[in-house]
Amino acid sequence: MRNEKKEEIPTLNIERSPLFIISTVALSALLVYFAYWLLAAVNPWGFIAMIPASILSFQTLWWLLTPFAHVFENRIEIKQSLLHEKIRYFVDIQHSKLSKNKLLITYNDEEEEALNLFGIKPSQLRTIQVVIDKSVAESLKSRV
Repeated sequence: MRNEKKEEIPTLNIERSPLFIISTVALSALLVYFAYWLLAAVNPWGFIAMIPASILSFQTLWWLLTPFAHVFENRIEIKQSLLHEKIRYFVDIQHSKLSKNKLLITYNDEEEEALNLFGIKPSQLRTIQVVIDKSVAESLKSRV
């Protein structure tokens, strides 16, 4: 019998900005309409225009259905796009700092990384830092 993986439920979901979602849906719809217009006019450029239109449409659908970040007990999973997903464990983080739509994370080896928070709800910018700092503080207690 195989071992079944335990399904983890996130403690917090960080959502995407409605303005970001609306603008990507509008841009995607405009690009699809342009490609359709070219195809309806029997223009061969319509096939070339359909490639970025379909990619952007699929990415927009993914942005609609997936939150920006999932916060679990021991880690945070940041999903900026379909191809760009980062998993950061709280045990590895020393502290974090928020500056200009970027989250500066300092790891235990004093290495810094700037995570781009473009597309996140403005009301949850501070929330993500507070959650990371709280979880890092809890993990520091268990490390000592």
